[in-house]
Amino acid sequence: MESVSASNGAAWDQQTFRVLYDEYFVLVSRYCYSFTGDYEAARDIAAELFANLWRQRAGIRVTTNIKNYLLVAARRSCKKHSDKSARTLSISEDHMEEAISSHTPDAALDDKESREKLHALLALLDPVKKEIIDLKLLGLTNKEIAQVLNITPKKVEYQLNTAIRLLQEEIKIRQLTAQDCEMGLMIGTLVLLLPA
Repeated sequence: MESVSASNGAAWDQQTFRVLYDEYFVLVSRYCYSFTGDYEAARDIAAELFANLWRQRAGIRVTTNIKNYLLVAARRSCKKHSDKSARTLSISEDHMEEAISSHTPDAALDDKESREKLHALLALLDPVKKEIIDLKLLGLTNKEIAQVLNITPKKVEYQLNTAIRLLQEEIKIRQLTAQDCEMGLMIGTLVLLLPA
């Protein structure tokens, strides 16, 4: 995939573009979902981004890692989408079933309550911290996140640590457990991803 990131868009043939699409469409869709909260909208935004990328390939010159280039473009597309449709975020029922698939059938009765707790915790974060957590969970390094958000890696690390501490404190205050809310598992995962 480095050959794609090292070239300019005009050199992309259909096969190269197909590889690019296959490798990054899911990642871009997930990132868009972190903005929209709606899988359909996220997939539409990602599809439109790739369609525009193909149509405008002759004028595209990728000077960074292709993944970062796509995520920056996705971020801009999501902001435009958000500006066009000022609506509240909602997690679809299908997504929640996937997200809570590890729960037992008995726990399925608590899905609505778990969603409410998850939303309440995420609502505590400012948009930058939430976006950093979303990108970290997509597997980006602090340096890659810094490039996408156009901030320093140190600021990413600081914001991430602050967000984790805030969420951990809220979980203690609200006496939530990992079973109550996926946030406990997310925080545990993030702590493991932090540099020592």
